[in-house]
Amino acid sequence: MRSLLLLLLLALSACSSTAENKPSPPPIVAAGTPVELRVMVDSGGTTFKDKAGADYQVGPVALVLARFTKIEAGFAEAGGHHVQLELPSDDAAKFAKFTEENVGKRIAFVVKNMVVTAPTLQSAITGGSIEISGGFTAADAGTIADTIRRG
Repeated sequence: MRSLLLLLLLALSACSSTAENKPSPPPIVAAGTPVELRVMVDSGGTTFKDKAGADYQVGPVALVLARFTKIEAGFAEAGGHHVQLELPSDDAAKFAKFTEENVGKRIAFVVKNMVVTAPTLQSAITGGSIEISGGFTAADAGTIADTIRRG
């Protein structure tokens, strides 16, 4: 009986040390509706509106983002209000390729045929961490984050 108890304790301690050393992946948040990324065009595209009614000419869907590890509005002293998105590693690789090919272009984030935001892509984003900024108020940043989160 004593050897059985010792064997059980050894087995349990081996399991717990393996689990302690392995970091758990960040939780995945599914967007309420997938976010379409579309490059803005001068003509010949599809016209979508934003919540204020402004028109945007956009090209075809270039990338769809439906999973995030982080979606939040925030404030940085140097950058003002912004929206922070983080992607799981498989989507981060696709997003990196997309951004490398489209530096300097305006990218429309479209949810349910509405432009949520359309920032100019300043540089390639290879780490999967996206910061969208552009003179947002706290309410604007919160609305963008909520729209991406809920659809």
